[in-house]
Parts: sequence; C-alpha cells; structure tokens
Amino acid sequence: MSTETKTQKTTVADAILRLMETYEVDTIFSIPGVHTVDFYKSLPDRNIRHVTPRHEQGAAFMAYGYAFATGRPAACMLITGPGVLNASTGIAEAYSDSIPMLVIASNNLIAEIGVGRGALHETKSQSAVQEQISAFSHTLLDASNVEEIFHRAMSLIEVGRPRPSLIEIPRDLLASAAPVPSGAKPTVYRPGPQPAAIAEAANMLLDAKRPLIIAGGGARFAAEKVRLLARRLGIPVVTTNTGKGILQEGDPLSLGSGLPFEATANALAEADVVLAVGTELGETDLLYTGRSYKINGRLIRIDIDPRQLTMNYRPTIAIFSDAGTALDALLEKCQGGTTPDDGSVEARVAAINSKNANDAGWSAESLKHKLVLDVLAKTLQPDAIICADSTQLAYTGNHYYPTSTPGTWLFPNGYGTLGSAMPAAVGAKIGKPDREVLAIVGDGSFLYSIEELTTAVENNLALPIIVWNNRAYGEIRDAMIASGIPTVGVDLYTPDFLMIARGFGCHAVQIDDLEQLGDELAAAFRRDKPTVLQIDSEADMFSGLGRP
Repeated sequence: MSTETKTQKTTVADAILRLMETYEVDTIFSIPGVHTVDFYKSLPDRNIRHVTPRHEQGAAFMAYGYAFATGRPAACMLITGPGVLNASTGIAEAYSDSIPMLVIASNNLIAEIGVGRGALHETKSQSAVQEQISAFSHTLLDASNVEEIFHRAMSLIEVGRPRPSLIEIPRDLLASAAPVPSGAKPTVYRPGPQPAAIAEAANMLLDAKRPLIIAGGGARFAAEKVRLLARRLGIPVVTTNTGKGILQEGDPLSLGSGLPFEATANALAEADVVLAVGTELGETDLLYTGRSYKINGRLIRIDIDPRQLTMNYRPTIAIFSDAGTALDALLEKCQGGTTPDDGSVEARVAAINSKNANDAGWSAESLKHKLVLDVLAKTLQPDAIICADSTQLAYTGNHYYPTSTPGTWLFPNGYGTLGSAMPAAVGAKIGKPDREVLAIVGDGSFLYSIEELTTAVENNLALPIIVWNNRAYGEIRDAMIASGIPTVGVDLYTPDFLMIARGFGCHAVQIDDLEQLGDELAAAFRRDKPTVLQIDSEADMFSGLGRP
C-alpha cells in the first residue's frame, strides 16, 4: 500500500476564507455579486462575519473605519469592474492615511481579461487601477499559488507601512481546486534601527537646548514611548491630525495638533533639534490655515516607509525603523537625560497654546464649532471614536477637539474625500461594539453615503450622526468669496434629513440648544439604532457668532 498522502483540496475561494481566519481577519464588508458568489458557498462554515453595505464605496470606508478602531485589517470583497471602481475612493483614502485593509477583487475570465469583447463588468485594465491605490496588488493566475500570495499580501501589512493589500482573482479560478491552507502563518518582525543612528540621535537630543517632537500617525501605537521620551527630556510634543492624542491634549508638554498656527511655526523655527516620528511632514496637516513652517535646526526622522525619510524636509539623521522599536532604543540611550525642573518648558508650551487659541487663522465660524465640540468633549467618554468628514465643524475639530487617547479621531486627512465618516463610523462600531462611536458629517458630505444608514439600522448600531447643516459646500464657498470668485455650484438645496433618516429607520432630532445636544447624545448611545442629530449652522443658539 502506498505511503503517499494525497494533498487535501478545497477551492480557491474557500482557501482565501480559511487564510483570512489564519490571520484573524474576522469581518468582510461586501455586496454579493455574480462574480463573487463562490465565496458564499463555504462562508457559513467560516468564523467570519459578513456585513452588507449598500454601495461598494461604503464597503471600503467601513473596512477603513474598522481597521482604524481595532488596529486590524478587515476584508473588502468586490465584484469585477464597477465594484472595484466604486470602492476605489475608499481604498485610496486608506492608502493615503496608512490604514490597513485586505481587498479581494474578482475579475473576468482569464481568457477575457484585456481582450475587449464586452464581457460583463469588463474594465480595460482593472489591475492598472488597483496598482494606484494599494501597497500590494497581485492577480492570481494559478490556484497552487493562493497561499503564498496571501502570505505576501498580509506580511506586507504587518511589516511595513500599513496600507491596503489587494488580491485579484479571475472568476473562473474561484471554483478551481486548491490545496487546503496549512493554518500556520509566519511570525513577522518589523525593522529596527541601526545602533549607530540611535547613538547619534540620542546625543543630539541630550545636547539640545530647545528640542521639539512632531508625532504623526505612524507613532500612534508607540504613544506611551513618545510620552516617556518627552517627559524624560522635557520635550514639547506637537502632533499631526492623524497623531491626535499621542500626548494627551492638555498635558503640560502638549502643543496639541497645532501645526497650522503661527506660534507653533515659530517654535519649530526656533527648535535646535526636531524629532519627527511617523509623519510625512506634508501639506495636509496645514490646510486649516495654509501656513507652512520651517525647520532650521537639526532634524531626526523615524519612519517605517523609507521613501518618506527624506521627503519634504531633509533630515540630519534618517532612521528606517518601526516607531516603537526606535523609541525604545532612544529611551535606553537617553537614560541619563534630565528634565528642566524650573517650569520653563511648561511655561513656553502654555504660552504657545495661548497664542494658538487666539490665532487669526481660526475660521469665521469657528466659535460656533467650538461650542458644539465642547459639548462633545464633555459628554463623550475619553476613548470614544469620532469619525469626522470633510466639513467645517470637523476642520475646526482637527485642531480644537481635546483628544486624550490616540486612535480616536479619524479624519480623511490625506486623500481628503467626502462621504467617509458615516460608513467609517459603521465599520468602527462593528469592530468596537463596546466603545462609543460618533460620526460628524456635513449636509454636502452626508449625501455621498446616506444609503449606509440602512447598514447601521440593519446591524442595530447605537451610532449618533451629527449633521452640520450650512446648506452649502461651505469651505469651497468661503474660499470663492475670499478670492472674489462667484459662488457658483456651492449653495445647495438641502433635503429634509430628519424625514429621510426616519424613513431609513433611524431616530432623528433637530438640535435647538447645546444642553439638548448633550442629552440627545447620551440617549443615542442607549438606543439600538442610529440617531441623526441635525444642527443648523444659523440656529438661534449661535446668534451673534460667525461671519457678519
């Protein structure tokens, strides 16, 4: 009798689902389609939750919000052609904001790809689109390669800058026989710093008279190490929008997310050493005022992405490393450092924050926004997750809302899309059902993804959604007025959002005063369905505030 053991077989579609389980990818956001039905044959047997959005863009933004809230990627499964292209904006936002996501996309039959016969869902070159919005993109052409390709896709997420990984499968391959995956995954370690670089950087920080730390989203999971280094050496910390909360805003060393303001720009210009951790040092952190800054002192950059190490600002020392590993090494080398105990650093931070609070760059209606944001800060738990859209209330919140916990303020900072917040909040709440999750949208951005109220209702999500209604694309309108451009196309007809929300099955309330807002927010978290809270930017409670 032969001792040879036959390799157990399954299908490519089932092998991918099994590999998801291996990597603890436990949620799929997907609209079933004729080109993905093979996945659904064994999905009921897998320990994976399926959530059905109402638009593929919503699927991508839900996976984006889920990963932000949990730190783990979810899967976004897409049909050929329109499914991929509908989702591409959300995938691109995740790419820009360094949010991990596993994208599984079907394509036409192998014999149809690139031929142009007019097959259903055919795109001239779907893979060309996918390459632009993912860190890893591969078209599977042989069933025997499925496990290797999946490991490559996931290991890149784990070892490098977290961004979408995309696997494309021609639909005739999905039902093909494939080996049953082993159920094991490699242990992957992120890169660490060179000792010589750490020694030089530590000496620079120890000798510095006016050092400053810029902490970006890449330092989010090393927040405690940023805090320890800042306190050990008495270094002020300013964060980017994606780094909000790395050092609690209100800490004596925190400059908050104050990069766009003049006093912070002056502090950066005067710093003799700047340590930038996990940040592009890019334009999008400055958009609120548009004011740039100069780094005249020596610059140390720590980044997991080698392409960013010399981007925008040229460093004295560039350290290619995981942020936490590099900061651990710096902390060890800086053990002999001392913190000034005369209160001078804290006094300087307080003075900068005071100047920033009164900076002329705050928007004309920011006083209205701040009143609302103050209610949120008073009502929400410290670890509440706020998913904010491209709306004026959120623009002010980027730099005003007092974030105390990293990874709790999600804003489409990089790609700057509209319509992300509400589906992202759905994904975040599904990923963290025991945490408070809130969405902030504008009347314009809400209409980009309002259909996902259905998904929130269907999943019984206690999700408050604040709609800031100024009946316009307000930021664009204001920019037109400032530049003397006619305000064409920006003053909007606004539908009855409350009636629409109730039609979806939501609770819906018009907010007339700030005390009511706090009460309704608290009540919203006790419901088993979403609550739409509409705030009119011209409400009586804002009388006398904002533009003349």
